[in-house]
Amino acid sequence: MKITTNLTHIATEVEFEPALTEEQLKEAFGAVGLKGFPAELDIAERTEEHVQMMALDSFLGFAQTSGVAAVTYDVTYFPHADDAEVTYQLKQLARELEISADVIRDVCADEIREYLELDAKRDANAHVHSIVECYVGGTAFAWYGMNEYPRLKRVILRKLAQGGQRAKHNFIMRASKAQVDLLEDY
Repeated sequence: MKITTNLTHIATEVEFEPALTEEQLKEAFGAVGLKGFPAELDIAERTEEHVQMMALDSFLGFAQTSGVAAVTYDVTYFPHADDAEVTYQLKQLARELEISADVIRDVCADEIREYLELDAKRDANAHVHSIVECYVGGTAFAWYGMNEYPRLKRVILRKLAQGGQRAKHNFIMRASKAQVDLLEDY
């Protein structure tokens, strides 16, 4: 039994299993006697805290033991990114960070260009995400697989964080110099 003594949220790093193709998922379902049905599953909703995430083997065993006869699944492929996709992602990130998308585009122009070049080399026919889910007693249980692919948000956040650290360092150095100058006046 797990007893929580406070409501402080602790951020934990989650390691995802590799994404599987539709054929691989169907084979895994069949091995435990489950049927799988394709569905449009939203990744963000499936990775929220109220969804119980499990390893695929455990998930399928739990579903079968719980009397579930079928699960839903989704396998996601991403086309190559273009300027319209970059604009869309920058608008989302700008809304999250509460800064202008134009500022992000200006500050991270080199990173955006490198991201587009790297993404163009990626096999767009390779699956990126796969999700399987079921409900037992009103609780959502899910498995989420992810294959590595270039992500603009990660590149931009890393660049902005570096800029933030540099700005912080410059501020501290200026404040220290001002403090020394102030002491010299006395």
